[in-house]
Amino acid sequence: MRLRAALRNLRGLFGSWPCLAAAMGVPKTTITNFVYGSHPNTTHGLAAKAARAAGVPVDRLLGAPTAADRCTHCGRSG
Repeated sequence: MRLRAALRNLRGLFGSWPCLAAAMGVPKTTITNFVYGSHPNTTHGLAAKAARAAGVPVDRLLGAPTAADRCTHCGRSG
């Protein structure tokens, strides 16, 4: 569920599914089939490629959401 949400957010950042797919190095259909439920099984590879495209570690990409006013490293409010 979090990977689907992360991919949708990345799509917004990259502007389109084809741009995100190119950044991840996978066919667009791989992403869209997963996001829209045609291929419900997640793969570690897809999560790793999404994290690499986003420039963040996988655990941060898939981790619990954090408040925007909190430091992502220590949790301190700023």
